[in-house]
Amino acid sequence: MAKRVETFSFDSEADKDIARWLAGLPSRGKSAAIRAAIREHAGRNGITLGDVYRAVKDLERKLEAGAVVLAGGAGESEGDSWDEPDDAAAALDALAELGG
Repeated sequence: MAKRVETFSFDSEADKDIARWLAGLPSRGKSAAIRAAIREHAGRNGITLGDVYRAVKDLERKLEAGAVVLAGGAGESEGDSWDEPDDAAAALDALAELGG
């Protein structure tokens, strides 16, 4: 087995979730846990539950700041529909199944 060491950096304030996760791992299991997390993320076609959560939190911040959400979109009349891309629809369906 050829061993390879990679390093990465993160901000201890902005990335407190990562720091907590790493601190909670057993010292002899960190590499295996990190490899598993990378493999899990790589297999999700780019959209993760974390991505959705960040998008929801971003929308929440915008609404709290006074942003307004209009029914329909720019140039749409009532009753028009918007078809989401197939990959986004599949990801949203998978997330809905996680919620039970």
